[in-house]
Amino acid sequence: MAAEMKYKILLFFISIFFYHINAFAQINNTDISYILEADQVTQVGENMYEAVGNVVLKAKGLTITAEKVMYNSATTEVQADGNVKIESPEQKLEAGKIVYNLNAETGTAEDIQGFLAPFNYLCAKNMNKTGPTTFTVTDAKISACSGSVPEWSLSMYEGKLNIDGYMQLNHATVNIYDSPFIYVPKFFYPVSSNKKTGFLMPNIGYDETMGAIGNFQYFIAPDINYDFTIGLGLYSERGVQEQFEARYAHSEESKFYFAAEHIKDFGSEADMQSRWRATFKNQYIPVNNLYINLNGDYVSDYLYIRDYDDYSISMFNKKNYQNMFFGELKLKYVNDYIDTQIFYRRDMLYRDTTTGYTQNQLVRMPSIRVNKIVKEIPYVFLEYDLSYDRLVSKNTQYYYTSLNKPKDETEWAMNRFGAYGRLYVPIDAKFLTITPSAYIGYIRWQDSSLPFNFNDYYSPDFGGIYTLNDSTAEKYWGGADLTLTVKEIYKDYGIFRHSIQNNITLSYSPKLKHPTVNTITNYPNLLFNDVTSYQSSISYEFITSLIGKGWNVEFKAEQGYDFMAEKNNVLPLKLKLKASVLGYLTNSTELNYKHTGEFEENEPKIQYFSNTTTLRFFKYFFVTGSYTYNGAVYKNITSNTYNTTAQISSGINIWRIVLQGYYNWSGYNTDMSFNGLIPKSYGGSVLYNAECWSLGLNAEITNSIVNSIDGRYNKNDIKFFLLFSLRGLGDSNIQVFSINQEEPI
Repeated sequence: MAAEMKYKILLFFISIFFYHINAFAQINNTDISYILEADQVTQVGENMYEAVGNVVLKAKGLTITAEKVMYNSATTEVQADGNVKIESPEQKLEAGKIVYNLNAETGTAEDIQGFLAPFNYLCAKNMNKTGPTTFTVTDAKISACSGSVPEWSLSMYEGKLNIDGYMQLNHATVNIYDSPFIYVPKFFYPVSSNKKTGFLMPNIGYDETMGAIGNFQYFIAPDINYDFTIGLGLYSERGVQEQFEARYAHSEESKFYFAAEHIKDFGSEADMQSRWRATFKNQYIPVNNLYINLNGDYVSDYLYIRDYDDYSISMFNKKNYQNMFFGELKLKYVNDYIDTQIFYRRDMLYRDTTTGYTQNQLVRMPSIRVNKIVKEIPYVFLEYDLSYDRLVSKNTQYYYTSLNKPKDETEWAMNRFGAYGRLYVPIDAKFLTITPSAYIGYIRWQDSSLPFNFNDYYSPDFGGIYTLNDSTAEKYWGGADLTLTVKEIYKDYGIFRHSIQNNITLSYSPKLKHPTVNTITNYPNLLFNDVTSYQSSISYEFITSLIGKGWNVEFKAEQGYDFMAEKNNVLPLKLKLKASVLGYLTNSTELNYKHTGEFEENEPKIQYFSNTTTLRFFKYFFVTGSYTYNGAVYKNITSNTYNTTAQISSGINIWRIVLQGYYNWSGYNTDMSFNGLIPKSYGGSVLYNAECWSLGLNAEITNSIVNSIDGRYNKNDIKFFLLFSLRGLGDSNIQVFSINQEEPI
């Protein structure tokens, strides 16, 4: 006889005991609980229950809601009808009807639709759940776009789905809105937010020098903490490039990375055909405070990054405009009072010359450094640096006049000892902080393979540079400074807050006339502090800001005077202005200007001005202005030396269409004008951004001077890129075409 129970909640506990014997002979016990909640639950048989009205069933991380549920407590089978919804961390679906076995985690559903992690929309006539994470579907559609008519979708006659991996589509079509676009007999679509093994988005295009291009990569993810990528770069005019990348995370701080590329380049402009690049970035911490690092980025030849940077597999390889590479093995120990490093390091720099190119290398074997900024001493901050380096400087000049690679080589080896210390004591007063500081340094170069032949020099104040014999030289110097930092003064006016800060710095260091290239043959200038700056100056910094609700303005000004300088005593004027209004208008303007006319030996020349304004109003924006100086120290200025680059860029965003353009110059400049600057690159792009896909075209023109084994020539590269992105499948920057124009010099 059926009995009716007027309970709001009926709780079923079904305890299942099972065992599992593994390699360690471990036995696991598991209790599984199901919870059924409804407005009314009625027992209609020995093991059958009917739940009606706002039914909620929870089991194994799955929540089913419906208007009516039939439940068999013996078989754990559930049949749900009426506004059925199924939710779990991986899915949020709606169905007309489902039949589901809670214990086996299998079942069927009709007229199902909803979302799968991380952002996929699925609808199907029928779905069959074959396991905890696996399904089969018929007459189905999947997309990363929302809406009843998604911007793009994949339709299939049948498919297999693993919510922790991929969906296999059989007899599928790619649809643009509701219109079929491409038929695909079989297709694999990722539906998991976790990384999974599979092919990455390929890059296909054409380059006039490289020929037809195809980059294909396969991602392998055996586990969450390590993965690999293997790839092939196919270039019809160059050959086949093998690519490999590996990542492994042993812990939060112990991580390992390696990437390598190689090609037998039968169309190379370099002086070799077997060309490669290796990048590695690794850190291992065997015990607390002890670090072992193996890092590097090396190439086979000086033109490699020009040819293959755009197609690099490495996640760390960026545009290397300096053509500089390195490799190091380092052992490091750190605590509150000491930072000890012992490492072997090789730095390598390639430079173009009028007759070929140079390869400059600096080898430290080993380098030992003990340094730290100690903050644990009461009231005092101590900065110190003790170092020893066995240095070998190698300079090789390669000539392009024949394939035999004629070259000139020079090598300079020495031992270098260095010591540096700084002591500073911040003193807090009511309105300001006073920080006096004093420092001293010493360097000894000895066992030089090339003789030192510069004249001794002693500062009239403190410091000296002198030789002890042909193979040994020394230098010592010191200085002091005093900083007065006036604490922030502010007043709140209700609608905005106004604050003012003032900083004054007094600096003194001895005047040391370092030997110059015009008076000596050999003088060490290989590491930091081999050449030191000098000044006796006072500088003043003023900062004021206005901060309101949704807007702010900040202005900084700094000016100084160097009493010791023989000319150009006035230090660079530095002005900075930043402003933001409700996020629609932002401005950042900087001026850092010192006009010197002629460059002085060993003195940095600062000529910098930049201005960036962004105006956003109903999705419109404009960007104008960018004028920069790279901050390097230049000697023996030639027509090929650039100390200034300038760029003007602008863009506008109207609805979903983005238009952008830029123009870049470089050259030798002393008067803050565009005189002497020549165009280096310019280009523009147009991009259409939809909700879940984008499509665009980018064009770039780059002017350069190239040295090859056949000679020296001007080169203009004109490249066109297709910009394409589909949410869920990834994005691609495909070089579809290029034109190379060459003119011998």
